[in-house]
Amino acid sequence: MMATLKADLLNILKKLPIPFFLAITIVAIVLIMIIIHSIIKSRKKRGTTHRIKSDFGERSYRKEILNSLPEAEQLDFSNLYSRLDEFQSFVSHGKRQLELQQAEAIDSIDRKIQDSQNQIRNKWNYQKKKRNFYHCICVHYASFTLADSIKREQENIRDVYVRYKMECDQLSKQINYLSQQIESSNGRQKYEYMQQHKAIYKKRQRLSKLKNVFVARNAQYLKKVKEQNAYTKKCREYIISNFGAKGRAWGQRLERRKADLIASD
Repeated sequence: MMATLKADLLNILKKLPIPFFLAITIVAIVLIMIIIHSIIKSRKKRGTTHRIKSDFGERSYRKEILNSLPEAEQLDFSNLYSRLDEFQSFVSHGKRQLELQQAEAIDSIDRKIQDSQNQIRNKWNYQKKKRNFYHCICVHYASFTLADSIKREQENIRDVYVRYKMECDQLSKQINYLSQQIESSNGRQKYEYMQQHKAIYKKRQRLSKLKNVFVARNAQYLKKVKEQNAYTKKCREYIISNFGAKGRAWGQRLERRKADLIASD
């Protein structure tokens, strides 16, 4: 097609009263514009396909798997997902609460996580006995959603720890500076430096304790993330291995979605 288009353009330009070199230049420019237009069109098409694939696993996927259940059992899983949504919303706005309430806020989140984990495990153990494909993928989705929320909370805790660490480092620099000023000053000025040193030292001690709390909690939550991801993986592998072609096809859909998400980063 491109060769035919190029030949047609040359024939047209030969009939025009312009130099041959200029004609070749015009043909090259037109062809470049056509190629650029084709590339842009192709990328737009791929982008649309990518968005459709990436929808798998989000709200559309939740609706799909819930509708696959008997109507009498949809409410039970809908309630579980609603509780997980509430927890996810709490986590999304939780960084400020962590800074204000510190350990109390984390303890509250710990209880929510434990409650959700117990519900998911109880449902999984029950559904494994029933060996129903759609029930099992509903539990897998709940476990995946919980793991995502725990990861977000771990990132909140990490960010608060990093902020406290930076503040402590900055206060340490001020303390060192004031120590030097105390050594080289006398009288009233020395007294003022000592008072500033005392106040900043106390502040750093308080922040240092909080920093240590959050570094320990960060390690704890990294472990929680790893454990919940491992549980989700166990559910996924069970479904793929125990539900024949249907389970394998579902596993392939998950892998395609994972590849899409990685490609979009």
